[in-house]
Amino acid sequence: MAAQPPTPPPPALPAGVASRYVMVGDIRTHYLEAGEGEPLILVHSAEFGGRAEFSWRYNIAALAQRYHVYAPDIVGFGRSSMIYNWSNPSGYRIDHIRRFMETLCIPSAHFIGNSFGGSLTLTVASLDPVPWNIRSIIAVSGGGHAPDNDARKVLTNYDGSREGMREILKVLFWNERWWADEIVDERWQASIEPGAWEACAAPRFAPAGRVRGFGSERGDPTKIRVPVLVVAGEHDLLREPGYWRGLRDAIPNAEAYVFEEARHCAHIEHADRFNELALSFLQRIA
Repeated sequence: MAAQPPTPPPPALPAGVASRYVMVGDIRTHYLEAGEGEPLILVHSAEFGGRAEFSWRYNIAALAQRYHVYAPDIVGFGRSSMIYNWSNPSGYRIDHIRRFMETLCIPSAHFIGNSFGGSLTLTVASLDPVPWNIRSIIAVSGGGHAPDNDARKVLTNYDGSREGMREILKVLFWNERWWADEIVDERWQASIEPGAWEACAAPRFAPAGRVRGFGSERGDPTKIRVPVLVVAGEHDLLREPGYWRGLRDAIPNAEAYVFEEARHCAHIEHADRFNELALSFLQRIA
């Protein structure tokens, strides 16, 4: 592990976005909140250093113009409690979000998830009964088969180094602006906060036969009964080429959109266009 630098002040949030904490059972849960109206929950990605601020910084204010947006840090990430459940990791995270909704009196919500967050939300929507009351889903680079290729190994084998974080960002983003020094530094420092590396690295030490990484949560997409928009990056290195077609065709009420010159985080690389796309979809299916 690299030596930990001084902890920097947290990055400024967009105007109108509040940083809050709530106890969800015994889990101290950090979340971002903005806007009024129908609830919209944003579920972040799960790379080392992943958190709501990094996934949704360029989206939350625009989405909050029409929706009451909540963006929690999943247990084990960001500023939430650094806990990893060895016996049932996916179920523990699913239950965390369910209880988060109960605690904040959110009866139902639209969901947008990126990567792991998108895969997890699609999986939840395919269960019977469905643990979260989901009204619709926008899945950005989520769902489908997640191949264990060289690009994924860059994420799962992260060593806690600054340059290792730069390599992760090269996998996630098409445009080199997203692995500039200031972004690398912010993400790197987040990834080595106390407990953060350990909680995210835990799956690699799972016994044989257990899920060893993030992004492998897969349900039966044919059982999803809510409107779904599958959003993909044309050059995504962490999904099979054209995976979005199979996912769109398998989900009964789904459509898809592909961003050119994007990899795994098209909602960040093309934030303005994504925000317009998301708001249009949500208004259209309401």
